[in-house]
Amino acid sequence: MLAAAALFVVLASLVIGGRETNDIALARQRETISHALTQHGLALARELRVQTVWTEAFEKTQAPDQAWMHAFYGVFLSKLFGYDDIYVLSGDDTPVYAFVAGHDVPPAAYAPIGAKIKDLVAAVRKPGSAPNYDVVDTDVPLGNGQSLQHLAVADVRNVLKTPATVIVSTIVPDRPTADALDVPRYLLVAVENLDARLTKKLGAAFTLGDLQWITGKVPPGYSSLKLAALDGANVGTLAWRNAQPGWQFVRHVAVGLTISLLLLVVLAAFLMRWGRQQARQLVESEADAQHAAKTDALTGLMNRVGLSESFPGLIEKAKASTSTLAILSVDLDRFKEINDGFGHACGDAVLLAVSRRLKALLEPPSLVTRPGNDEFMLLVPGLDRDGVMELADRIVMLLAEPIDVGGGTRVMVTASVGYALAPADGDRTDDLVRRVELAVAKAKEDGGGAGVAFAPEMDLELFRRRALENALRKAVAAGDIYAVYQPILDSSGTRVAAVEALARWSDPLLGPIAPDLFIPLAEETGLIPELGKQVLRRALADGMEWPGIDIAVNVSAAQIHHGDIVEVVGEELRASGFPAHRLEIEITESVLLADEKRANEQISGLRNLGVKVALDDFGSGYSSLQYLYKFGFDKLKIDRGFIKSLGTPDDSSVILASIVKLGLGLRMTITAEGVETPEQLRVLRDLGCHQIQGYLFSRPLSAGQFTLFLAAHRPIAAAG
Repeated sequence: MLAAAALFVVLASLVIGGRETNDIALARQRETISHALTQHGLALARELRVQTVWTEAFEKTQAPDQAWMHAFYGVFLSKLFGYDDIYVLSGDDTPVYAFVAGHDVPPAAYAPIGAKIKDLVAAVRKPGSAPNYDVVDTDVPLGNGQSLQHLAVADVRNVLKTPATVIVSTIVPDRPTADALDVPRYLLVAVENLDARLTKKLGAAFTLGDLQWITGKVPPGYSSLKLAALDGANVGTLAWRNAQPGWQFVRHVAVGLTISLLLLVVLAAFLMRWGRQQARQLVESEADAQHAAKTDALTGLMNRVGLSESFPGLIEKAKASTSTLAILSVDLDRFKEINDGFGHACGDAVLLAVSRRLKALLEPPSLVTRPGNDEFMLLVPGLDRDGVMELADRIVMLLAEPIDVGGGTRVMVTASVGYALAPADGDRTDDLVRRVELAVAKAKEDGGGAGVAFAPEMDLELFRRRALENALRKAVAAGDIYAVYQPILDSSGTRVAAVEALARWSDPLLGPIAPDLFIPLAEETGLIPELGKQVLRRALADGMEWPGIDIAVNVSAAQIHHGDIVEVVGEELRASGFPAHRLEIEITESVLLADEKRANEQISGLRNLGVKVALDDFGSGYSSLQYLYKFGFDKLKIDRGFIKSLGTPDDSSVILASIVKLGLGLRMTITAEGVETPEQLRVLRDLGCHQIQGYLFSRPLSAGQFTLFLAAHRPIAAAG
C-alpha cells in the first residue's frame, strides 16, 4: 500500500509537472514569438533611418517629387528590403505617394490602411502621448548647433486582412535647410506583410513546427497565440504544432514507474536533469532571439544594431589602455550593377565571399560587421596609422581578386575603403562613423578601388559647403544677389551695342563669393530659379535707364528644364514695362544636351514673346552644328577659349573664321567674348564679328558706372 501510495504520488506529481511544463513551454513560446515580432519591427524602424534621415528625401517629399519617391522609396525599398507597401504622408497626414504590389498607385489607396494606423501616426506626431508605444527617438545633429529628433514606431497590424509589420517614420534632413525646424514632418509608412515565408522562417528559428496564420478553430495538436496590436485591435492567430514536452516525458517514464518503484530515484534524477535542460533551452532560445536581432541574416556578421552596441565599449577600452581603435568602412564599388546584371542571388554570393575574405584577414578581438547592404565596417584594436593604412591597402587588393559565384561565373569587384583612428580622429561613435564615410566618399570621388584616410579638411570642406549653402539661402531670401554689367561694343570698339547682366554676391561674413562657386551651388540646391528671377528683375529695372541698349541675361539649364522660363520672363517684362525686343536670353549648349524637346519649347516661347535668344560659349561643349539650324538662334557668342589663343602657337583663327562664316550664313549676330588685346580686336574685326566684349573695353560695372561709360560711348541706336 505504501508502495502503491508512493507510486500514485509520483504519477500524480508527474501529471501535474507535465501539465505545468507544457504551460511554461507554451508561455515561453508565446513570449518568444511576441518578442521576435517586436524586435523585427524595431529593426525595420532602425533600418529605415538610412532613407528617412536624409536631406534629399526631406526636400523631395516636401516638393513632392513623384519620380524621386518612386525610385528611392517605392522601387528601392520594395526590391532591396522587401517591403510590400510604401506611403508618404504630408505634414497634415494627407497621403502624397503610394506604392503597392510593385507599382505606383493613387495616394487615395492609403485610406483603408490609414484608418488602422491612426494611433501609430499620432504616437510619432506627439511623442510621449502614448507611453506604451515604443517610439524610437534618434537625435540628428544638423552641424550648425541645431538638431532634430527622428522618430519611428513599429507594430504588427492586420492590414487589408493581412498581418503585417507597419513602420511609421518621420522624414528629416541630416544637414541644415531653410525650413528644417519649421515645417510639419512628412512621414514614411512602410508595410512588410508577415506572409508564409516569413512565418516559416520565424518558426524554424525558434523550433516551432509548422508555424502558420490560421482562421477559425485551432487544429488539433496545435498551440496558438492571438496577436493584438498596440491599440488593442486583433491582428490574427498564429498556430504551431504542439510538442507538449511534459506529456512526452510522462509517456516515456510511466512504463518504467509501473515496472518498479525502485526506479523512482533514477527517474527523479532524470526529472531534475531534464528540468534543468528545459530551463537552459528556454534561456538559450531567448538569447538566440537577441542574437538574431543583432546579426545580419545573410553573412552571419554583426549588423548595425550590434555594431552600435559594441562600438562605444571598444572605444572606451582603447582609451582606458591608451591604445587605439582603427575603424575601416569598406564599400563595394558599383555593387548595384552586379545585382542588376547578374541577379540578386549572384549579389548575395558576392557579399558572402567578401565577408569570408574579411573575416579570414582578421583575428579576435577585431570585429567584422555589415551595417549596410554593400557596406562592411571593421573595428581593429591596436593599430597605428601605418598599420591601418597597410590594412586598407590589403583589403583593396584582397577584394580585387575575382569571385567565383558558381556556374562558371566569375565576378570582378573593387572596393573603396575609408578609415580613421580613435581616439585621435574622434572618440564618439557617430563622429567616427561620419568621418570614415567622408573618407569613403572621397575614395569613390577619386574613382574607387583605393583606401583613403580621414583628414580634418574633409570635415572643414563639408562645414564650409554647408555654411556657404546656408548663407546663400539667406542671401536669396533677402534679395542680396545683385547685378553688374559688362558692355558689349560694336567691332569699331567705340559704340555700345548691348550690355550683359552678371550675378554677383558679397556675404557680410564670407566676403565676395565668385560666381563659378555660388551659381553651381544654387543649381544644386534648387535656388537658381529665384536667384535668376532676381537678377532678371534688377537688369530690366536698370535697363529702363539706358534707351536703345539691349540687355543680355543668362539662364541655366535648371531654369529651362525644371521651371517655365517663358512664364517668368513674360511676367517680368509686363511688370517692368521693358521692351521685349531689347532683351536677350543667353543659354549654353548644356541646356540643349539635357532635353532637346523641352529646350526647343522654351526657346520658341521666348521668341514668341519678342525676346532674342543667344547661344552662349559656343565651342566650349559639344558644339553640335545641328543646334544652330534646329533652334534658330538670334546671336552666337564665341567662347573666350578661342579668343585667348589668337596670336599663340595654338592660334585658332582658322576655326574662328569658320564659326564666323557659319554664323553669318545663318544671319546671326556674332559676338566674341573675352577680348583683352588690340591684336585680338583686329583679327576679330577682320573676320567680320559684329560685337566685341571683354576687359579690353571694360570690366563688369555697377549700374551707375555703366551709365557713365555709356555717356562716353555712343549707343549704336544713337549713332544711327
